[in-house]
Amino acid sequence: MEDEEEKELILVIEDTANFNDYITQQLKKNGYDIVQCYGIEDASIALSNNYFSLVLLDLNLDGEDGMQILKKIRLQNKVLPVMIVSSIQDEKTKVEGFASGCDDFITKPFYMEELLQRIKRMITRLSYMSYEKKAIKTIYSSGIFEINTESKTLTKNNIPIPVRKKQFDIMLYFIQHPNVVLSFSKLYSEIWDSNSLDNEDPIKIESNIYVNIYSLRTLIEDDPKNPHHLVSFSRTGYMFIPN
Repeated sequence: MEDEEEKELILVIEDTANFNDYITQQLKKNGYDIVQCYGIEDASIALSNNYFSLVLLDLNLDGEDGMQILKKIRLQNKVLPVMIVSSIQDEKTKVEGFASGCDDFITKPFYMEELLQRIKRMITRLSYMSYEKKAIKTIYSSGIFEINTESKTLTKNNIPIPVRKKQFDIMLYFIQHPNVVLSFSKLYSEIWDSNSLDNEDPIKIESNIYVNIYSLRTLIEDDPKNPHHLVSFSRTGYMFIPN
């Protein structure tokens, strides 16, 4: 007997219980598995413990700003589809949502069939990509380094290291991918902007990454001129060695 095909797992973040249940029931009828959340705290826990195919996100979560969840997801995952489902219809909020990284924005009330078609389109598009499903955690540890995505802090041997935003983003990606050579193009597409990768001069990309790696070495290496943790591979990329 063949194994059943794995269902796509969707996270529904909606603080109105009846509406959350309604969306969940409709999605289950259409073959999806669902995790229901009602606020930022339980959504953060769900994101750290599951590998989702798509997130449906309300913005007004009982006084909390759902945009925080979107920004947290995008800090760690540039690809996971996020659709904002909100009663807010003003242009400023929609612009902020797309600027923060949402893939789609649907306003309440809406036709369920429209929502289902949008979900199907996004998941189908994702299936054509080389997408690594991963959890959205708060704390990542690798060797003697630890990074906290909530407080935006980096420590080495439990000693805080002050870093700027781009340095933080780079270290987060390295800590998530230790002991492997990461190419210049891979680093640029994951940490900068994958959409502009094809239009960028390779020399400019390499130079941009080099400047940031150089500054990071001055912060995390015992001897920046002889780096042990951020090791370069000529004309290839860099490897992060966490110990």
